[in-house]
Amino acid sequence: MLRGQVGKRSAWIANCLLWSAIVPLGAAPLPRPYTVEHYDVSIQPDLAKQLLYGEVSIRLRNRTDTDITALELDAGGLRIASVLEGQASQAFERDHGLLFVVLTKPLIPDAPRTITVRYQAGPAPGLKFFPDQVYTSVTSDWMPCDDGPGERATLHLTITAPPDIKAAGSGQLIATRASEGRTVTEWQLDSPTGPYWFGFALGGFAENTSDAEGVKLRVLGGGTQIFEPTAAAMRYVAERTGKHYPGQTYTQVFVHGDASRSMAAGLTLLPESNAQEFAKQPDNLWLLTNELAHQWYGLGVAMKDWSDLWLSEGVSAFLANAFMGQRFGKEAYEREIQRCRQIYNQLRAEGKDRALSETGWTTRQDADGEIPEYKGASFLYLLSVLVGDSAFWNGLRLYTSDQWNRAATSEDIQKAFDAVNPGNANAGKEASAARRKKNPKNPPKPLDRLFDLWVYGIPDSTKSKKSR
Repeated sequence: MLRGQVGKRSAWIANCLLWSAIVPLGAAPLPRPYTVEHYDVSIQPDLAKQLLYGEVSIRLRNRTDTDITALELDAGGLRIASVLEGQASQAFERDHGLLFVVLTKPLIPDAPRTITVRYQAGPAPGLKFFPDQVYTSVTSDWMPCDDGPGERATLHLTITAPPDIKAAGSGQLIATRASEGRTVTEWQLDSPTGPYWFGFALGGFAENTSDAEGVKLRVLGGGTQIFEPTAAAMRYVAERTGKHYPGQTYTQVFVHGDASRSMAAGLTLLPESNAQEFAKQPDNLWLLTNELAHQWYGLGVAMKDWSDLWLSEGVSAFLANAFMGQRFGKEAYEREIQRCRQIYNQLRAEGKDRALSETGWTTRQDADGEIPEYKGASFLYLLSVLVGDSAFWNGLRLYTSDQWNRAATSEDIQKAFDAVNPGNANAGKEASAARRKKNPKNPPKPLDRLFDLWVYGIPDSTKSKKSR
């Protein structure tokens, strides 16, 4: 297509998006006026060619009171072959990591519709290929989706692979069958879940299975020595949070390369070197526990938006610190706390410090990095010291119970700790600003001051007054 034709087509689609209340091409992201209810995905990876062939049916619903004539989806670097509704082709355009679809028939309010996208995916930051493995860490790099953190949808995933390959996917394995010399596995996620938690891994792995507290434990690429500490960590997190593991199966896959931050619903990817080190050093459990805890904080309790990524990263890291203390003693706990503080202090020295909750972050790339994890864990340690051990765990259980299967904010966790710390003021950045405006000479309570400074980035006015 000639450059002029591309420009006209992009302008036409941008106008359709504007009419649909979707932000035009190139503008800052805004909430999309539709919600996806269900994804039905079929994929067939080709390890030799480093390609993934996929088809996804997306059932969505208009959540506004006006018609929508175009859709915007996250699609990474996917090569889109076609977009259909039924048998009718839909016009589409790619712009950087987005897929724009112009609907032949407008999406009317409160009426579900389904479109089907056929595509190919190659190696990408969130889709790693090796001669004998492929695995994911960023959903939009392997399937078109709306991967905003506040979105929740169900998933049916079908994986077609060579017969000697082991597969793992988000959700529960519901079917396995042979087809034309290949093995087909089907995975079902019935609880509405953030699409950024969808993932899979497959490869020539050795497999071991066990059981813990009614949960099937599955290890691919690692030995049976992983089971006991995993079960112990699972019991510990359940006890501390008041919530059972949110699923029926938990799979740990030890893969090539660096996959230490790759989590999905019911699935954690860890570097294979970690399994080898674990055999030599059984106390090397921090990473294993940290990744497991994301099934509670990230999956069980989601984030409303990327501004509060620390609610997943920081809480999980702190629970890993606490488990190390429970298993190996107080010195191990203090050692992990000190490690988190050292990393955070180094980030501060490099000029990378920022508030834990930053409303300007609109993408995972904005919010990601080490600050949410290590500053978040350091903050929670200070919080536990301030309110006391018993009140801290009561506050965490209250927060978890109130926000389970919901999308939380920093204000939500502060409200929970306010509830177990009587006499504290109302929670939240706006409440803090209103309080200061109403009573400028009345210093905030210690808990509010801690949240103001660490979470919301509000300077401590009491200290600034003393310094003058």
